[in-house]
Amino acid sequence: MNGQFNNSFSEKAGLKELKAIIYCRVSTTEQAVLGFSLAAQEKVCRDYAERNSFQVVKVFIEHGESAKSIKRTQLNNLLEYASKNFHNIDVLIVYKLDRLARNMVDYTNLIQNFGQMGIDVKSATENLDETSTGKLMKNIIASFAQFENDVKSERTINGMRQAIKEGRWCWCAPLGYRFSREQSKRPILVPNNDSELVKEAFKLAEKGLYKQTEIIELLRSKGFKKINKQRMNCILRNALYAGMIKVDWYPEMIDAVHEPLISKETFYTVQMILDGKKPTIQGKIKNNPDFPLRNFVVCEKCGSPLTGAWSRGRAGKRYAYYRCQTKGCHLNVKKQTMENDFFEYLKSFQPKPEILDLFEEIITDVWETRQKDKAEDQIRLEQELDLIKEKKAKLLDLMLDETISAEEYKEKTREIENRTIVKKVELHETSTDLYDIEAYVKFCRFFIENLSNLWASANLELKQRFQNLVFPEGIKYDGRLYRTSQVSAIFEFVKNFPQKYDLAPPVGLEPTT
Repeated sequence: MNGQFNNSFSEKAGLKELKAIIYCRVSTTEQAVLGFSLAAQEKVCRDYAERNSFQVVKVFIEHGESAKSIKRTQLNNLLEYASKNFHNIDVLIVYKLDRLARNMVDYTNLIQNFGQMGIDVKSATENLDETSTGKLMKNIIASFAQFENDVKSERTINGMRQAIKEGRWCWCAPLGYRFSREQSKRPILVPNNDSELVKEAFKLAEKGLYKQTEIIELLRSKGFKKINKQRMNCILRNALYAGMIKVDWYPEMIDAVHEPLISKETFYTVQMILDGKKPTIQGKIKNNPDFPLRNFVVCEKCGSPLTGAWSRGRAGKRYAYYRCQTKGCHLNVKKQTMENDFFEYLKSFQPKPEILDLFEEIITDVWETRQKDKAEDQIRLEQELDLIKEKKAKLLDLMLDETISAEEYKEKTREIENRTIVKKVELHETSTDLYDIEAYVKFCRFFIENLSNLWASANLELKQRFQNLVFPEGIKYDGRLYRTSQVSAIFEFVKNFPQKYDLAPPVGLEPTT
């Protein structure tokens, strides 16, 4: 077979105008829920062909049928067409590489198969020289080890990102700290012997009376020999000492779980001094736990985000308010009033128990039906693969008995290999997700039933996540009533769920494949 397909893409490129075929595919879920379109895919692929002077000779469209259907008829037709016309095909264009197959073994088989026919696979939307998937495709046989390393690296990065969001420092311990272990065995920063001298450095800097060189000399006189000008500046600029983590990919300071050496006020004062500003105002903490709705709720009248602040009365007592800072807009509401109103508004999205009973029943029923259908498809495909193997073995016997020629054997074997690849792709797409659906549904129900109470008892970060989950575009407030233009799809669906339902799942409700 390798001898037959000996014309490489580079050889063909220099001899004639390059000809291309296009393969488009979209699942029902992608088209219904995510808005993918076969027509849009084909247009992007044709535009790519035109930009690169490829002549499109044929287009294969894999229509997303019912959610239960996993057949890949057009992929099979594509492979048959390519096998018979490989001398006149140079390029296969896909919208994205994952349109061919989701499983990496399937990718390998398909890329090998097209490569042996001298057909180069191109993605219309991905730069194969830059993406990890593209690198894998270009070196598919030799680069599995590299690909596995990339995956591990991504998991490591994702793990670090999650740890950072939880307030855990993931790199080397800075001067004044060392790593220890919590009872849960997770690493955490703890102060070491140098911590007192770091505190002293901030204490001196906060006074605004000493230059950094003078602070260095004072610390060296106390035995702090590790310090120099560069390190001193790094120490004074490091928010980690104030119990905060700042990373490029997250817009706000993240509260850390380790013990701070200085207060946030001290840190912000030192920053102002280093920036040449008079420290008359303490640095603002944008994410103030006293005002979870700040910058999330907007003024109904002018559309500006409401801010939150404490005011001091005549008797010296402090009062908390949310207010609009737009000139001429006088919205000014007590913190307790506005948050109580928000609590009651959240309660309006908590449906009656009988509606949730029906909702839970439908979700479970749809899931179980889907899993049953997948299991049946899996058995059928495994049986079909066994029959294909038997047919291939019989072909070999026929050739050995000289009933058919070697050339006929090669041609028939190629057809069988194409069918095998397609069936394996379909088989991998029937893989059953091992989810405890009952536990997921119960948790979802508990969350929806107790939305307002969960928000009220949550910390600042969770409160804000709740708010963005339910109202992804924010919410308006006029001092008495809340209004929103969009509610998260799940809450909108459950809130408007009919009292009686025929158990036929609505579009988009099915679990994704």
